[in-house]
Amino acid sequence: MNALARLFQDFRAEFSVNARLRAGVWLIAAVVLFYVALVQSDRVTAAYEEFAAEAGRLARAEGLLEREDWPQLLEAERAANQALEAAFWKADTEGLAQAQLQAALAGIAGRLDLREVRIQPGLIQPVPEVQGVWRVQAQFSASYDSGAQLQVLYALATHPNKLVVDRLDMVRGRARLVAILSAYFVGLDVEAGSE
Repeated sequence: MNALARLFQDFRAEFSVNARLRAGVWLIAAVVLFYVALVQSDRVTAAYEEFAAEAGRLARAEGLLEREDWPQLLEAERAANQALEAAFWKADTEGLAQAQLQAALAGIAGRLDLREVRIQPGLIQPVPEVQGVWRVQAQFSASYDSGAQLQVLYALATHPNKLVVDRLDMVRGRARLVAILSAYFVGLDVEAGSE
């Protein structure tokens, strides 16, 4: 402890005699104080912005509480949800979902008189971040008559249950179509289909 006290006394003696040391120490102290002021300013600004955002959310929530048409809004939301669900494919199991998709593709092939039709089932996987919706894929390949490309594309694009074309290859010389298609299903119980 004596060494520390002696070092401090030497520093005080040098500090009182050396003007450059005093100026340097005061400059360092000013820089540290300025840095502390900047950090505190950033903290105050962040707290103010957070408070302003929360105050805005509170004002919107209070405005929503004053509304009296909640039952009508709820009914409108339910109707919109039912209309949206009607646009999705429906199946109880994985096998039924794949069978429905294959039957739809076979129906398109039959209406357009496509030849050498091959339909292979693909992946069945849940749609991330959307509970209860499953993506079912199939690979569809067929030969078509020259000039029927637009009919094939139109039939895929206007299917009533919405087919999503993930990949489409049309080989012009051989008049051959290869497509990977997806259909989105609701009501699919994967555990029941795998038993």
